[in-house]
Amino acid sequence: MKPTNWFGLEIKKSRNTLIDKHLKGSIGLPFFPLFAMNKLFTNKAFFLLVFISSLFLSGCATYYAQNEAFNQYFLTGDITNAERTLDQDAKNHRNKNRSLYLLNKGTLAWMQQDYQKATNYFNEADLFIEDQRKNIANEALALLTNPATKPYVPEDFENVMLNFYKALSYLEMGNTGSALVECRRVNEKLYALNDKYPKNFKNRYSDDAFAHVLMGLIYDSTKDYNNAFIAYRNALKIYEENYTKNFGTAAPLQLKEDLLRTAYQTGLTQEYEFYREQFGFDYIKAKKKEGDLVFIWLTGLGPVKDEWSINFSALNGTDGYLTMASEGEDLNFPFYVGDMDNKTRNSLNDLEFVRVAFPKYAERIPLYTEASVIVNDSLSYPLDKAEDINAIAFKTLRDRMLREMANSLLRLATKKALENYARSQDDTVGFLVGVLNAVTEKADTRNWQTLPYSIHYSRIRLKEGENNLILQVNSPDGLVKNQNVQIQIKSGETSFYTFQNMETN
Repeated sequence: MKPTNWFGLEIKKSRNTLIDKHLKGSIGLPFFPLFAMNKLFTNKAFFLLVFISSLFLSGCATYYAQNEAFNQYFLTGDITNAERTLDQDAKNHRNKNRSLYLLNKGTLAWMQQDYQKATNYFNEADLFIEDQRKNIANEALALLTNPATKPYVPEDFENVMLNFYKALSYLEMGNTGSALVECRRVNEKLYALNDKYPKNFKNRYSDDAFAHVLMGLIYDSTKDYNNAFIAYRNALKIYEENYTKNFGTAAPLQLKEDLLRTAYQTGLTQEYEFYREQFGFDYIKAKKKEGDLVFIWLTGLGPVKDEWSINFSALNGTDGYLTMASEGEDLNFPFYVGDMDNKTRNSLNDLEFVRVAFPKYAERIPLYTEASVIVNDSLSYPLDKAEDINAIAFKTLRDRMLREMANSLLRLATKKALENYARSQDDTVGFLVGVLNAVTEKADTRNWQTLPYSIHYSRIRLKEGENNLILQVNSPDGLVKNQNVQIQIKSGETSFYTFQNMETN
């Protein structure tokens, strides 16, 4: 793994480094009622119990390190032992890790080509994730310990990637209708999630271009060229207005070719001429006794979460505000404390600094970054990158952290104020609370670690019957690897084929 800085950014002591301009200013957030459990401070046994329990709740190792055996088996393609390890590890069956267990089980079943079983696991994960988003029962515990005590709710891009896998599974089972439903659900989910976020804290990953591409490919395969054109046009717009700028992913050449072709096939003359001029090429009619193969290539593995921390100092402000300010990173979060009782306000005013732990991603750079499909040892079809999951992961986490920074500070300030109040009542209890705070301040480093790094694809015209193809993958340092693939093609029909290389540097 190659570790990177916070959300892929370099950490410099200058303005605007860690925060977008729309975050400068204040975010008001009412404090948790700190002294709702005042009587518990006189019960040392309670704090001893909490302290002992915290040792089991917290650990120094990241989630990736805790699952090292599973990850190594998976990385080497030993799916049988990976699944055995996953099933035998008791922590994977706990409710707080249930979503990740189901997502990994679905991935393993998909890689073993048991598409019905994979779909069942992903459906179960989908329902479980939705239930957890509605459940706030664990918020109080997380406020006093850390977010890892809660059931894991996947990042937004992880939440929709399960629909991508379901769509591919349905295609393999010949169920194009259900595959289309899953493609639509990707963007429906993203719209619903983004609608809940504050105006100035939306996700840049607000729409999925490849979901529209896949939708277009599926419509295309059913000869519904009008809906295919609409899906392709929507995809092109997202690439041009969002993906190129935010994720460094330009519109694939294959998308442009399919958009131009479907405009021609549906008689949209004006649109055809517009895109022909924009793209600089014409649509070339295919031979009648040929069929199409949509070849989808998944390469590498997505990033894993690590941890970093930053110190914030408490500054007594005016008009009843307490401001938490970072040391050198120009982050300021004012909280209104003017309407709190004296004990609460005094404890908060006694704060000196708090250390807040945040998750960050560590990139796993794929060994193979480019690929092409060779037909008849002569024709070569490059596979275009359509989805950079790694880039989306970094930006999605950064956007979430900007939204949740105030909540993280609230959590730490609450814990520190509890410690200060406990010390004022009893030094021993205060000491135990301080140790508890130090032990439990830990970022949530869980994530879906079996996702690919990126997705590439191309449409290939093939003769009817059996076709012997070569998937040629290339590394930046010149390493070349070939994989033979046999595909059966029917004239006038479209087949889908997916292959994954998991090797990483």
